[in-house]
Amino acid sequence: MASKIYRNKYMASKIHRNKYTALKIPPSKCMLWRRLMSKGKTRKKEEVDEEDMISKLPWEILVSIMCLLSTDEAARMSVLSRRWRKIWNTSIRIMPRLSFFLDRGWFPDIRPRDLEKKMRKRIIEVHQVLKLHKAHTLYEFSLITFELTSRDSHHINAWLNFAAEKHVKELRLKLTSLMLYDASFIADNFHFLRVLYLEGIYITEDIVHRLFSNSPFLERFFLLNSDKLHRLSIVSAPNLKYLYIERCRGLQHLQISSSVENLGTIEINGGVNFESVNVSAPNLSHIILGIQSQVFKFDAYVTLLNQIKRLSIDVYADMISAAFRQIPEFSKLAHLELIMDNCSKITPIRCLLDILRAAPILKTFSFQDNKLSGHPAKDNALEWLHVHIPKKVELDQNHACDYLKVVKFDNFAGCKYEVEVLLHLLEYAVSVEKIFIGLMDSSTWRDPEEWGHDYEDKFDNQYEELCIECAQQLKTQILQMHPNVDVIIA
Repeated sequence: MASKIYRNKYMASKIHRNKYTALKIPPSKCMLWRRLMSKGKTRKKEEVDEEDMISKLPWEILVSIMCLLSTDEAARMSVLSRRWRKIWNTSIRIMPRLSFFLDRGWFPDIRPRDLEKKMRKRIIEVHQVLKLHKAHTLYEFSLITFELTSRDSHHINAWLNFAAEKHVKELRLKLTSLMLYDASFIADNFHFLRVLYLEGIYITEDIVHRLFSNSPFLERFFLLNSDKLHRLSIVSAPNLKYLYIERCRGLQHLQISSSVENLGTIEINGGVNFESVNVSAPNLSHIILGIQSQVFKFDAYVTLLNQIKRLSIDVYADMISAAFRQIPEFSKLAHLELIMDNCSKITPIRCLLDILRAAPILKTFSFQDNKLSGHPAKDNALEWLHVHIPKKVELDQNHACDYLKVVKFDNFAGCKYEVEVLLHLLEYAVSVEKIFIGLMDSSTWRDPEEWGHDYEDKFDNQYEELCIECAQQLKTQILQMHPNVDVIIA
């Protein structure tokens, strides 16, 4: 028996010593083969080291990098190696921002019957991450999910209670409105909030009142997709600076008292159609309106729009004239930003002049066509500019835009109607001093998906010829109209 074991060991050592013979390598070249193999291993190791230079950074820097990532991104980084796993365990304890995304998109191509099981697993993972966090405070907590239901409310309550105990300053909560998650816990337990984003949350007028009473430091408030709220009344919010409202289809009345003295900006976007707007905030200066409906009640904003200095409007071109006919005059408006869609389908010159006449002290006017009806190469103005003869603008007391000093035209693509609008506008802007022409991004010009069937391969090489050259030729014509104006193309 002993001799048999000895023979087996001998044969194993012999095979080990003669592995190059087993590969049919001549004895004279065995040493050369060993050297080549060792060099290959060294070179491979060097390549790996060069590719992973980030791992050689000091521990403190790597922890700082990990803290800058979202929670999900940091978790994915932790599977790279044991060292990154240790970095994750360290950084999660002190991470100032925690964000969780629980959605079907996390599991692409998953079968519906497996989704519930995966979501249960994700819920457990969120609880585990929160247990690892040991810092006394938390700057931001975000939760985005459209898959949880009302039976999962106790999980959300636990997560929000964790954030409240950490004195979180920024809270972002995005749920499905079908869940009808009640915002009472948020209104009563977050006393150090600076930023609050609520989407798809059940909220009432009483909850809003409690929220601002218990969160006196709140500076920015976002309310989206809350259909049950009919009246938004803010009586006391000493630090509120920015209010954003979107897709609150049941909201009919907005009331803000004069005690909200730091409110500077109100932004109202699609899906909101107020019956009445009563805002007495003394320092309100900027209104941003996204108008997506023909039944938008512009007259509800008359009093509000007569007290602001800055107005930004995003509207379809065929709605702008009807909207502005409801406003007799913007008595204090100094800055107007107008973003319109599909301007090429109508002639926007007349409506623009009507707007400018309604703002007698306007100083800055910004215009942009946000959505062209076709590729701009098909409606290029270069040939038209070559034959157009501009006239020098003379000062006339009957002009409508005597105070206008700055004109901005963004997303300029060289279309004929764009050039016509700008040149016609400058016939009235007799005192203009600066004109900014912001070019359409070349990647947009060359993107087939942006233009669909209107795109042709030849357009790829025409950006410089048609867009940039058109802007340069337009500048030449502007200087003939206004020799002392400063024209900037960017």
